[in-house]
Amino acid sequence: MTVHVSIDRDLCIGSGNCVHLSHGAIELDDYDVAEVRDVGAATIEQLRMAQRSCPTAAIGLDES
Repeated sequence: MTVHVSIDRDLCIGSGNCVHLSHGAIELDDYDVAEVRDVGAATIEQLRMAQRSCPTAAIGLDES
């Protein structure tokens, strides 16, 4: 299975929930906006938890 993670940078408020739950797959940039770094660093369940924890629903997962 391939997982594609997308982040709507216009919706992201930099809460950091995703960073703590994704174990390196998502990080905050210099502007405190989330960006995908290494999807392989997290399990699919960790990515799902990161997505669910986003207060603005800025994280998209495509599991195909």
